[in-house]
Amino acid sequence: MLKLLTRSLFALSCLIAAPTVAMAQRPEGTPFADISNVTILPYDVEGRDTAAVRRAIDKARPTDPNDGKRVDALSRYNFRWRWRSGAQGKCSTTLEDVVFTATVTAPRLINGSPKVNERFDRFITSLYAHEDGHIRYAWDHRSDIAAAINSATCATANEAALAAVKTISEHDIAYDKATRHGATTVIPFD
Repeated sequence: MLKLLTRSLFALSCLIAAPTVAMAQRPEGTPFADISNVTILPYDVEGRDTAAVRRAIDKARPTDPNDGKRVDALSRYNFRWRWRSGAQGKCSTTLEDVVFTATVTAPRLINGSPKVNERFDRFITSLYAHEDGHIRYAWDHRSDIAAAINSATCATANEAALAAVKTISEHDIAYDKATRHGATTVIPFD
């Protein structure tokens, strides 16, 4: 009970300490709107001009856990899977047994002028396109997890699935390295 209470108090303190992060949203109007279980976790930014908004983004933006760099947006995804035991120690699964969820943390402009809003809209559209490179690759490669499980024994199915997830995750690192975290593809906002 104490552990549960401690977790609840910690969660409450996180909510109190982070008032600029808004509630998660559905990704309507984004490149990944067609992918199930993707949510956007916006962090609110504001400013009278683009320089002020840029400073707000720089102050609030997340850190990529892969390389420790601060980034304007960050995609995180998770996979859960299950399988059925079959004959002779073989297991089987289907794509429907591989559950995908993802969250994209990205800035949301509030109280912007029409001119700032217009520039921000171009920026966020290109930023979401970059994040779609992460999300869509992971979504499209769920079948790699199913294939790994199906080629393993029941005793090694989870290990095989984790290896497939690791390969998918390695794509993120290479993608961000190739695009310099979107610097080569995202329309700058400054």
